[in-house]
Amino acid sequence: MDYGSTKISDPPPPPQAPPERQHLRSLSLSLSKNPRYRAAANAGEMAGPLSRPRNASDDRINELPEVLLSDILSRLGTAEAARTVVLSTRFRDAWLATPLRLDDLELPVPARGNVSLIQPWTARADVVTRALASHPGPVALFRLSRTSFRGRVPAAEAWFRQLAAKCVREVSLCFSPEWCHDALADPLLGCPTLQVLALGRCHLSDAGASAAAAAALTELTLSETCISEAALQSVLSGCPALRSLVLKHVHGLQRIRVSSCRSLVLLGVWHYKQLDEITVEDAPCLERLLGNMRLNAAITITGAPKLTAFGYAVVSIPHLFHGERAPQGVNKGLRAPIHSVKILAISVKFSSKKDMEKVMSLLDSFPCLETLHFQSSDYRSGADKDYTTVSDYNQKRYPIRCVARYLKSVILECEQHNPGMLEFACFLLARAHVLQFMRIQSEMCDVPKWVTEQQNLLSQSNMASLEAEVVFEGMKQRKDFTTEGVNALSDPFDGGINILGH
Repeated sequence: MDYGSTKISDPPPPPQAPPERQHLRSLSLSLSKNPRYRAAANAGEMAGPLSRPRNASDDRINELPEVLLSDILSRLGTAEAARTVVLSTRFRDAWLATPLRLDDLELPVPARGNVSLIQPWTARADVVTRALASHPGPVALFRLSRTSFRGRVPAAEAWFRQLAAKCVREVSLCFSPEWCHDALADPLLGCPTLQVLALGRCHLSDAGASAAAAAALTELTLSETCISEAALQSVLSGCPALRSLVLKHVHGLQRIRVSSCRSLVLLGVWHYKQLDEITVEDAPCLERLLGNMRLNAAITITGAPKLTAFGYAVVSIPHLFHGERAPQGVNKGLRAPIHSVKILAISVKFSSKKDMEKVMSLLDSFPCLETLHFQSSDYRSGADKDYTTVSDYNQKRYPIRCVARYLKSVILECEQHNPGMLEFACFLLARAHVLQFMRIQSEMCDVPKWVTEQQNLLSQSNMASLEAEVVFEGMKQRKDFTTEGVNALSDPFDGGINILGH
């Protein structure tokens, strides 16, 4: 029989499941192999869906135990979890038993043309309100970065009360200041389950701070937040497990006093207005003091034997706030030498003789330094009217102990050609007897002729260390500051994180 003209077609492919169901099926099957669920399988809870022969008509996902469905939902983002919940009543029940993760970056954006310019941001506030009202808790994550509080401060304060009542673990509010109008965040300070709190442009009252009882809080970030000195002390006393404290442009503080924070590892301070004093006392675990510490504030550090990284010390202040005076020296800045610090970062105008004199005095306050970072605050290439060479202002000075005995690594950074910085590099090369590495970073490093000229200049200096290696590199793209980012680095200033401009 001739089959040449007969066309035998393949059977039609089985219908494809929706993307959400495909994703959940693969995720549920992989989770079912996890040892965490083998005990449940051995006990018979998962015997039905996992032991029967596979059939195309079986709905194996809905037959999974609720603990597994809850674990699946907990691994999904806000939008994915919301889409998954509509698949079945079992997923809706599992969602109610799963800690809520609410991130407004995953919430839908209203279509343009149907709303005014501001409404997309405020419309998300309605979604947030409905999500909190519909979920009984607990809340694993509450993160807002593009939801406006404009005209909705009472609603925001209601969120804070709900979050505290629903045992929230992490709250992060990081949005533009004009979107928030100092909502009162006191209820969060009394939440015993809270572990991470980042407030942007909120308000903490003295009464609310005095009732702080966040025993599990390990990370606290206050950005452009209003808080008094007394309230800050109350918050620190009520959070004994605090490991990271970041104060960025905080309103209401002229003095920052951190005392008896025995778990604190990281302290970050970024000035907003004139700050008269930074005092750290009895912080036995403190390892890093980061930010932009202006030397017109009195800085006193005692009882911090593990403090190894300090910076940026701002020697050259580019602009002064109303009523603020430029530092005349470093005597007010650092009250006593800090022997434990091994890594120091400095922001300075290399073309200023007065500021470079302050640098020399500042180095005396850190006698055991091993690594130095310098970031130039010169805004023009070349020299200004106050420029002088290093030899002019350093010939009369005695040897600097940390440079001569301990300095091993130096990183110098400037955007354009800076003769003052190059001459300071020569000064260090001639005096650092154990120096191993020097890196010069500049946009000019992309110009081979410029690099050759600077190498010739440095080669003329008498190198005190025969092992010193000098490397020229281009500027790196800096990443935003995060606590996790700096904690992952052995040297917080050498990972491309924007600490000075945070």
